Amino acid sequence: MRPRIGITSDRHPVDEGIEQYYDRARGAYSWCVAESGGVPFILPTPRSDPDLIATYLDLSDGVLFSGGGDIHPSFYREVVLEKCGPIDETRDRFEIELLRGALERGMPVLGVCRGMQLIAVALGGSLYQDLSYCQAAGEIHGGAWQSGGEMPSVSITPGTVLHQIIGEESLPVNCQHHQLVKALDQTCTVNAVTPDGMIEGIEVSGRSFAVGVHWHPERLAARDRRHMKLFEALVDAALRYPKG
Repeated sequence: MRPRIGITSDRHPVDEGIEQYYDRARGAYSWCVAESGGVPFILPTPRSDPDLIATYLDLSDGVLFSGGGDIHPSFYREVVLEKCGPIDETRDRFEIELLRGALERGMPVLGVCRGMQLIAVALGGSLYQDLSYCQAAGEIHGGAWQSGGEMPSVSITPGTVLHQIIGEESLPVNCQHHQLVKALDQTCTVNAVTPDGMIEGIEVSGRSFAVGVHWHPERLAARDRRHMKLFEALVDAALRYPKG
């Protein structure tokens, strides 16, 4: 059977002033999962409900944590600064609980952009709330890369799960995030960095597949099959996930 990959969704208000939302996820995520042999399905964001989260995980063989808005800084013990972007604490709380539940079960997970930040924060790390708050970030993070220009390459750390997946030590990537990983808990390993030394990929140590990347491989996979390898690895790990 094709493994089932749950994909987290972004919430958007139905109308201003009304506490109703619709959930959506970019079609590229589903396309990449389906092309890799998995069955994609969207996980709507509920209010905190442990029973529902457990049911979501029961239905899944792997989880893809998608991109979206910023994570509330309170989850990494900071106050909201001026340049922090839009926040949805309901989504933050739900996805942190979902991620921790998936890791407790040994389920394979892939985090993309916000999803990578979520892995870092859920496991005790922290973020720079904006590029401008990180003095070490070079021009690469504020120039052509952010505006969709020429794609620089990240350096992939040999011996990591990401290196095993990609099979190369350098990979051209895109980048639309305005935040950076500041600190990581010792349970996480850096697997990719930019030319200015910023963290662009992490993985949970000792796990067969718990990987996060800061770029958007779903937007590149159709024209560069190296990025499709991430989704193929997720689906392969989900196929081997021992349910029950």
